[in-house]
Amino acid sequence: MNRMRRVPWWVYVVTIGVLNVARQIAFPPSEVGTGATVGLFFAVLAVSFAVITALGPLFAPRRRQ
Repeated sequence: MNRMRRVPWWVYVVTIGVLNVARQIAFPPSEVGTGATVGLFFAVLAVSFAVITALGPLFAPRRRQ
């Protein structure tokens, strides 16, 4: 049976956290509106989730059978 390897949950948490800090540095909430800040947060969330889900199994450790 060919099972898809999964990425650990903490990879999502760390990546999203780091990217949100970078977003806040690039687009300070004091300089952009609340709507833009919330929109950028969800954009970072969606893009990072999609990229980690797509590329994560390439780097995930293989399970022993």
